Amino acid sequence: MSKSSIGIDLGGTRIKLGLLQDDNLLEKRVIDARSEQGLQANLPDLEIAIDQMLVNNDVGDGALSGIGLSFPGLVDHTNKRIISTNKKYDDGPNLKLDDWARAKWNSSFYIENDARMAAVGEWIFGAGRGSNDIVMVTIGTGIGSCAIIDGHLLRGKHFQAGCLGGHFTVQYDGNRCTCGNLGCVEAQASTWNISKMVTSDPCFADSSLSNESKIDFQTLFSAAAKGDELAGRIKVECMRIWSAGVINLIHAYDPEVVILGGGILNSKEEIIPFVQNEVAKHAWCPWGDVEVRASELMDDAAVLGVAYCLANPI
Repeated sequence: MSKSSIGIDLGGTRIKLGLLQDDNLLEKRVIDARSEQGLQANLPDLEIAIDQMLVNNDVGDGALSGIGLSFPGLVDHTNKRIISTNKKYDDGPNLKLDDWARAKWNSSFYIENDARMAAVGEWIFGAGRGSNDIVMVTIGTGIGSCAIIDGHLLRGKHFQAGCLGGHFTVQYDGNRCTCGNLGCVEAQASTWNISKMVTSDPCFADSSLSNESKIDFQTLFSAAAKGDELAGRIKVECMRIWSAGVINLIHAYDPEVVILGGGILNSKEEIIPFVQNEVAKHAWCPWGDVEVRASELMDDAAVLGVAYCLANPI
């Protein structure tokens, strides 16, 4: 009998869930996240969504092989616990989620950092196929990263190797980040600070962005496409910051391929060529050219990655 598994990707604003059977995604759902209220407050909504998917697909008792959770923070995958958070689901380190999965579904449980799981998803099923030396960067509410070197997922002694690329310093006297550092890639150009970047600019009052009720990257790129000067300038600044972060990651981990993911990749036609050009100009790679690719799986990447790791621990 085929075994089914559940993959969960906890985002800052949305939670993505998928029911998989033999690596096939049977059903997926997206629910609103209340990350500021903690993980415990979100568990009832997760239980409802999971139970509905199991019923819809006739997955009975004993047919669920495991629950996999992709978490936006530092994770000890060996002991199945959350080590550290960063303004999202801050009660996570106090929860015993393997007990939750066992009590609710009599299921095994797996947990890992979300950027790592997105990278595994792309490596096995998406844009990373064909290479065992990959860096992935996810740009969303925050910015995450992962390195896969010679087919091995980089974790490090304290479980933070490779996944803190969003906290590489790109401006030593820049914005204070939620991590406590100054001038992180994330603090300079991610969703949580883009509105402040725009509204604090001296040209804001003369920009079409001053008429927007919500300023995010979709709004920014749209306004730039219509010729808004402020939007165009900040768009380019953000792409240069992302490129600087990617170059740092290339110098640190020596990948053949860099994969960019996250909702901002809806504008991949602009972003990928821009970052590729910056990498070609500034990355020190005497062996050849690092290829910059867009995610193929997008929102499904971490869900597929964590479900894969349930059956294939790496």
